[in-house]
Amino acid sequence: GIGGAGDSATFSSGQIDVSIGEIGEDVATKEKIVWSLNGKGGSPHSAIMGGVGSGKTRTAVAMLRAIREQAPVPLLAFDFKGDLGTDVSGGGYHIDELFGAQILEPPRGPIPLDVLSLSSNNEIDIAEAASRFRESFARLKGSRLGDRQRTALHEAASIALGNESPCELPHIRDALIGYYAEHEMKEDGAISTMQEICRFPLFKPSFSPAEFFGQSWIIKLPPNVAEDSRTMVVNLVLDALDQYLNSLVDADSSADGSRGLRILCMVDEAHQILGSKLPSLSNLIRMSRSKGGAIMLISQSPDDFSGEDDEFLSEMGLVAAFSTNAPPRNAARILGKGANLGALKTGECFVKRRGDQAKKVKAW
Repeated sequence: GIGGAGDSATFSSGQIDVSIGEIGEDVATKEKIVWSLNGKGGSPHSAIMGGVGSGKTRTAVAMLRAIREQAPVPLLAFDFKGDLGTDVSGGGYHIDELFGAQILEPPRGPIPLDVLSLSSNNEIDIAEAASRFRESFARLKGSRLGDRQRTALHEAASIALGNESPCELPHIRDALIGYYAEHEMKEDGAISTMQEICRFPLFKPSFSPAEFFGQSWIIKLPPNVAEDSRTMVVNLVLDALDQYLNSLVDADSSADGSRGLRILCMVDEAHQILGSKLPSLSNLIRMSRSKGGAIMLISQSPDDFSGEDDEFLSEMGLVAAFSTNAPPRNAARILGKGANLGALKTGECFVKRRGDQAKKVKAW
């Protein structure tokens, strides 16, 4: 049935081989370099790095196109520049058309997802959901939470999640204001930040997570959207995706051992969220493989990952790096010795597939 934890529908059967970018040739040998996204024992996650104008997004779009041509898997894309759906540099393909994706532009239009949905209403689930919300909130700029604020937020979120179905952000705001009043606490940054987030409706609970994540969406969060709103949207949507995927049974494997896919999640300009040690992001990288999730992070430099835990990048099935002025040791840590990112020509990148040496590849 749709939406239940037993819903094991996947959108692929068999191995999905993805060329690296539009050309995907080993610079030295001219052989085609392909990455088997969902192959047996591999990891379906990827990180593509490079400076502005290096062609990293173009390469990612070509890879997404190759995946979509082999499997009708839905895409959830976060677009911090605001040009993903319309960027013609990727060979004239519009990602939104390719995936049949709807473009969402919060807060102009809310995201139609019951983002605080609970799998059940028991106390443990409510307490865990309240903690997740508090951790997302704690990652907003300038919301350094003291102990009393942390307690207040957790309590307010628990009350709202327990009483309201569907629970929405204004319910938590109201519960927080009530908690402060009841405990005679002076209103502070936690309340003003919560009010700021609720000023525009970021979410509207039209779809359950199963319905929402079964379709394709591009969520545009360009710089003119308030930073707190952007952070909140990304954190809560990734939390919801993490909760949803991990509630499902493992994705089916086909006869050749390749794992079925349920969703592609792509974050362009991922340095916007990297380094904040977002629990849902590292959870998705570590756990979603067996559930049919594939995460693609596009970022400016290997340095962007330095705030995450060390095994974060080693969980990736594919790392590709275009020219960037990152310190050589950071590149070497990820790609192995001899990977000099400063000396790459236009359209070239170093590519490291899991368990393999880095190779220099012409992507476009």
